[in-house]
Amino acid sequence: MKPKALLLGLAASSLILAGCGGTTTSEQSSSSTSSSESSSSLPSSSTPSPEESWAATYDLKTIAELKTLAAGLSEPSAERYYVAATVDKVTNPSFGEMVISDETGTLDVYGTYSADGETRYSDLEEKPVAGDKVLLYGNLQEFKGEAEIYSGWIIDFVHVAPSIDPDDYELSTLEEAHAAKEGTTLKVTGTVLTFTYNASQSPIGMMIGDATGTMYLYDSQLAPQLKLNDTITVVATKDYWVLDSEAATAEKLGYAGANQLINATLVSKTENGTFDYEAVAEATSIKGIIDTPFTEDITGTLYKVPAQIVKQAGSGFTNYYFNDLDGETGSYVYTQANGNDFSWLDKYDQQLHYVYLVALNAKMSSSGGIWRFLPIKVDEATYSFDLKNVPSFVLDYYAMDQFDASYMADPELELITSVDNTVIPFTGATISYSSSEPTRVSIDEENGKTVLHAHIENPGTAEITVTAHYDGATDASKKVTIAVEDPSEIQALTVKEAVEAEVSDEQILVRGIVGPSCVNQPAFYLIDETGAVAVRMADKNLFDGTFEIGDEVIVQGTRDMWGSNGKQSQIVISNATIYRNLFGGDGTYPTDSFISGKTLADLVAMSTDETVHTAEVYLLEDVTISAVIQEKFTRYDLVQGETKMQLYSSSGSQYDSLLKNYANQTVDMELALCNWNSKITFKGCVLSVTDSEGVKTYNTLNFAA
Repeated sequence: MKPKALLLGLAASSLILAGCGGTTTSEQSSSSTSSSESSSSLPSSSTPSPEESWAATYDLKTIAELKTLAAGLSEPSAERYYVAATVDKVTNPSFGEMVISDETGTLDVYGTYSADGETRYSDLEEKPVAGDKVLLYGNLQEFKGEAEIYSGWIIDFVHVAPSIDPDDYELSTLEEAHAAKEGTTLKVTGTVLTFTYNASQSPIGMMIGDATGTMYLYDSQLAPQLKLNDTITVVATKDYWVLDSEAATAEKLGYAGANQLINATLVSKTENGTFDYEAVAEATSIKGIIDTPFTEDITGTLYKVPAQIVKQAGSGFTNYYFNDLDGETGSYVYTQANGNDFSWLDKYDQQLHYVYLVALNAKMSSSGGIWRFLPIKVDEATYSFDLKNVPSFVLDYYAMDQFDASYMADPELELITSVDNTVIPFTGATISYSSSEPTRVSIDEENGKTVLHAHIENPGTAEITVTAHYDGATDASKKVTIAVEDPSEIQALTVKEAVEAEVSDEQILVRGIVGPSCVNQPAFYLIDETGAVAVRMADKNLFDGTFEIGDEVIVQGTRDMWGSNGKQSQIVISNATIYRNLFGGDGTYPTDSFISGKTLADLVAMSTDETVHTAEVYLLEDVTISAVIQEKFTRYDLVQGETKMQLYSSSGSQYDSLLKNYANQTVDMELALCNWNSKITFKGCVLSVTDSEGVKTYNTLNFAA
């Protein structure tokens, strides 16, 4: 006979539910907690507690007793047992997996159902959440040596009163919450606009909006209790979230983290709320968002943008991109469910629409950062670009980004003179240029090309007028001021001086020649007659074709040690940009400082405590490149006699393009020692390989990207 629920459970069904943060996900570095709201507190000491009431009717077991009964059960027990406990957290809202506890211990529950065992937790209209008292009736088993309830029927539950009084807090707008300090407790009201999901596609958070703005609320306990367009009032904590493994890069780029609310207590909920997207959203472009510095706190801000929606299938996952009208500038959605949570976008694939979206957070990696989107709404009408705006579009997306603010050498820059676009689409737009000071900055026609020249012998500024033309539209023009500077006036360090400088956050300028790429880093070697040093760019996108091996440049960055400690780590110019490109290179770099006469055994014997070795380049003769073929990638080692050294790389066979054709051959090599990961032994970083015929091949990995 199936048990009958107590009236306590019926009374509880009318109470307001609340949520609390749940388990840590692959993208959430810490869990959140909250309590539940009800119209009445738990019974006073003169009234029987839920456990006492249940004990009067059911044969209750403690959690300790259940663990004893489950010992050795590899299959679910035939017999079911009653237990009264507190819900510590719901770990999977789809299946009702939870952790419960009483005074004797804690216990996992694999899944929960209605009192008759017929309805899964996720489909229950009212259900227990973290902090609630629950009466379960379930069978037992051991899983991986730990006792658990295999299938728990929810016979009854009682919501627990919140630990805070919502009346203690004044209502804040979401605009005010967005600007509040981290750790502030706030009461806000907003309408649920969309949800975010975990890997099992259980809702774990939501975007809420009011008349002043939008904001992300992370709460894996509250989210499953809500529906789209519910208007909720919650008391929650202001937070900034950054994945632990990305915190170091975020700090370097000035990214505070995802602006959000956590630890929510539900105060009230009403259905069928409304939200005025047009009034709240800020009109911009995908390019406008992508170009926003990470120092600006834009996460959670609602934007309206024209975008091309692109579905892209990968290996075991699907990604969705929102690209700008140039078909190149864009970013992808934030997903923890391999894109399955965005299948609603499929019908818009390859189409242009107005999209309402937020930059939910920024992905930080060793190569820089990128804003990631959360789309909320797509305008059903296909977006149509007004071709009368082609000239201004051409200026913004093609013409104006060609120029540097200043030059200390002649860039011999070939300028774009015609533009076709396949996304909008249009063909035949043209661009013309004129200079206010042609003796300083000239625009010349050379062999059918339009070329900008900077005349260093005549320092000063010139104003360039850029005009875009498209038949049937009014021409559009913009001006850009370019400075021509004398490079002798710039006080920059030599490479040796930079290597010997103190580690500091202070920006320095270093002059040298662009050398080969580093591997597995957005970096290259800066080389002059005095030495060589790794230069790690602030963003991998700075390898944009505007500089190449052999160019003389002035680099701006900080003298840094890259690694987990000061001794065993890598000397580097960090967070760098090209301050000035002096051009004029012939594709080579000086090798005066390179060290010859060493064997591979000499290098292997060097101590990583002596970090100066990471700013040295060695000329090795007669080393064999060994290709170690593994299941998913090829690792490359250097071998000389009985000595072996592993090359620094990632698991993606990054050296394939450079070394694959030299596998198992004996070559000469320019090799740097590197220790980006603070290991006890150096690894090798290849600058160039010279084969037996004397053909020299440079490492151009980042430049070719």
